Amino acid sequence: MSRQYFGDVLTEPLGVDYTTITATAETVLIPTVLTPIPAGEARTGKMYELLVGGTCTTGAAGTLTITPRYGTVIGGISIGPSLAQQYVPSITTAPFIFRYYLIFRAIGLPGTNSVIYGTGEWAAGGAAGTAASATAVYIGSTTTASIDASIASALWIGVTFSVAPSVIPKWHVWRSLN
Repeated sequence: MSRQYFGDVLTEPLGVDYTTITATAETVLIPTVLTPIPAGEARTGKMYELLVGGTCTTGAAGTLTITPRYGTVIGGISIGPSLAQQYVPSITTAPFIFRYYLIFRAIGLPGTNSVIYGTGEWAAGGAAGTAASATAVYIGSTTTASIDASIASALWIGVTFSVAPSVIPKWHVWRSLN
């Protein structure tokens, strides 16, 4: 007989829009208080899923880079950024969805002796009636990151636009898959 897992929603949507992102510097997508990872909860094979949806308005042509981090601030441990992907200019309130999976590959003694890996995607609508104009950014660690799983932390998703956007995250779901 195999184990049966039930997805556990750790934090649910707040029922309000989150802070609008208009900066060209790396900015957190949603507050890390919404993506907690309790101390000692991780185990080898533990997997979390983050879903975020909302709208995105772009001005001039530019690029988007997504940098997942293990930690509660911009200086957290990078899990591996995406490539700088070009997006379609002059898009107004296109829907976007962001999905990211965080996997604990190995748990070690306290200190940076545990190993994580992450994979995800950002998909946003493009120009109406224009083929292949949607924005797609894929994030996949080419290497693993070493972290300390013995202390409480969070998943920090940084977004960096080269030209100021208007991104409004409207909902999120943070859950444990096992």
